[in-house]
Amino acid sequence: MDKVYNHKDVEDRIYEKWEEAGYFKPEINPKGKPYCIILPPPNANGALHFGHAMFTVEDILIRYHRMLGEATLWLPGTDHAGIETQFVFEKKLKSEGKSRFDFDRRTLYKMIHEYVEEHKGNIQNQLRRLGFSLDWSREKYTLDIDIVKIVHKTFKKMYDEGLLYRDYKLVNYCTFDGTSFSDLEVVHEERISPLYYIKYGSLVLATTRPETKFGDTALAVHPNDKRYQKYIGKELEIETVLGKAKIKVIADESVNPEFGTGVVKITPAHDFNDFEVGKRHKLELRQVMGFDGKMNKLAGKYEGLYIKQARKAVVEDMRKMGLLEKIDENYISRLGLCYKCKNVLEPLPLEQWFVKVGPLKDKAIEAVKSGKIKITPQRFENVYFDWLDNLRDWNVSRQIVWGISIPAWRCQNVKCQIRRVDRNKW
Repeated sequence: MDKVYNHKDVEDRIYEKWEEAGYFKPEINPKGKPYCIILPPPNANGALHFGHAMFTVEDILIRYHRMLGEATLWLPGTDHAGIETQFVFEKKLKSEGKSRFDFDRRTLYKMIHEYVEEHKGNIQNQLRRLGFSLDWSREKYTLDIDIVKIVHKTFKKMYDEGLLYRDYKLVNYCTFDGTSFSDLEVVHEERISPLYYIKYGSLVLATTRPETKFGDTALAVHPNDKRYQKYIGKELEIETVLGKAKIKVIADESVNPEFGTGVVKITPAHDFNDFEVGKRHKLELRQVMGFDGKMNKLAGKYEGLYIKQARKAVVEDMRKMGLLEKIDENYISRLGLCYKCKNVLEPLPLEQWFVKVGPLKDKAIEAVKSGKIKITPQRFENVYFDWLDNLRDWNVSRQIVWGISIPAWRCQNVKCQIRRVDRNKW
């Protein structure tokens, strides 16, 4: 016997025998009670990490039920991982002195496809090396034609049931990655951000974003704030870095009288709360920065500047003109960051597809309240309910090349329609 165990002489050989003999297939117990686990698919372009250690628990369950004589299936597969894969591939392009903008959509898709195909085998080899009893004869990939058809059918089904809709509203947009993200993908972080006190005619307000002032369509105060009753409904003439302008003062209960001076500027195209205020008061949606992270023509002489550059320039010009009353350098704000590149996300208006979460979360809440599903320990039920109660409609659109396209097309002459397709031909 060898003094030192050499896994290379043993494990690969044994696993090959298991696989060749069909021990991982449910057909070895064709009359057994069905038992199945779908492997949470790892990203096809990468490698296993410590988090995948949870697969050991699944392997134990699978082997246990197989020994009970059940028709047991552990279904393996890999995920095309849309934004994850494109992000990794773009880092590769950057190392070569290139970017996604150097290629048309079809060419870029083909390049990413080839890249994934080159790396896809890494995951399978690692899973085999770990001895996981997966039925490789049934392996799936989330870009397999049959899987894509199921995704399209599901999209159509949810649309028909009123659970999917397209709307034009603010989304979390990363100007670096060039795509929108759902609320669940936003990383929130507290940072010290200067709070600028700006003069708007006879009023003074506080804001962390002076560069969005070109998109202001109103000033707002709380309807019960006695300090500003005489201004509500009035139109003020103000001095700006781009010249004189007029702006209306409105009253809205969303305003916190204790924030700053109790007066806030309403910029519906660049703030989620302001967007809702704008809808209630029928305010103009004035987008002053593009999806490339640069100020547009509505910003006048600041057009073409990136957001941080514009903020610095606007603040300096306001200081020179006497429009800047003071700056609180120690204000702490809560920012939404892109979970991939950690850049600050911009609330920007975009037409997107959303999942209507209301009917879905109501069922999830009822399942726990009725006892059908139990949460252990029970004290975490409140966390579960609080999370669901605050869930907003889920943005499922992406502006990336890689992945499954949403099966909806816009005709140039009519409103957006779902393409009518014979279900048997999906």
